[in-house]
Amino acid sequence: MDAKEILLYMKQAELQSEFIVEAGHELDRAIKQLQDWSEDWDCQRRACEDMYDAVHLILIHSYQLSRIFWPAKCCGELGLDICHRAMALRNEINLPDLNHPLRNEALWRHADELDHSVRDTGSMRRYNAHHLTSFNQVITWMDNEAMFCWLEPASKTFVFHTEEFALKELVEVVHQVQQEIQHYLKKQQQPNLSLAKRAAYQYEKRWAN
Repeated sequence: MDAKEILLYMKQAELQSEFIVEAGHELDRAIKQLQDWSEDWDCQRRACEDMYDAVHLILIHSYQLSRIFWPAKCCGELGLDICHRAMALRNEINLPDLNHPLRNEALWRHADELDHSVRDTGSMRRYNAHHLTSFNQVITWMDNEAMFCWLEPASKTFVFHTEEFALKELVEVVHQVQQEIQHYLKKQQQPNLSLAKRAAYQYEKRWAN
């Protein structure tokens, strides 16, 4: 695997990390709005919609980021190439091969269902089924496929198909990975910047003479 290919996948990973971190900020804002608008049912419903979107974006992009560094097991030559690529990527930013919060089998199991739930054109019907009891209690909803999920805003714990996702910790881990990726990308740019400065200096010197 050459340096250009590693750089390409690192940039993809950086983009996925950016989506996750931003969705984490959106979740924080929605939770604060839910608290501030505790006396306004319509505003609460809008806050719930924003929370729903943010939670699913965090999980979907976390799955995509996870699969960059820990791809699904594949057979044959292509599968080996993908595994070697992932190992090279993990090595560049010192990610462990096994024990890491992003290497989450629960994400892998439910990725298709979560992705479908976001793209579903009838998702607004799901919002109408929200039941809000209080800020410190759970928000629940049931979608068209009767998949049960709930979110505890205070702890940012999301449950989907009985699987628990600690969203606060997940976003924090992704932010750390994002910083490692950005550090790697910055290092890759240093030689190019040095060459560019040297070329500019030689050009200016030639004109000065």
